[in-house]
Amino acid sequence: MGDIVWSKEAELRLDNIPSFIRPMARKEIERIAKEKGMTEITDALMEETKSKFIGMGY
Repeated sequence: MGDIVWSKEAELRLDNIPSFIRPMARKEIERIAKEKGMTEITDALMEETKSKFIGMGY
C-alpha cells in the first residue's frame, strides 16, 4: 500500500495508538482509505475511523 500518503496530523494521531497495535491500525486505516479512493490519510479520516477502533481499546 505504498501509494498512500499520510498527513503530518494523521501521523501524529497514529503515534498515539499503542505501539503493539499500531502496525495493524495503520494497515486497516490504509485499507479504508483505498476503499474510499483516497490517496492521503488525513486527520479527518482518522477521526472518521476512530469509532471503529474504540472497541479495540483506542
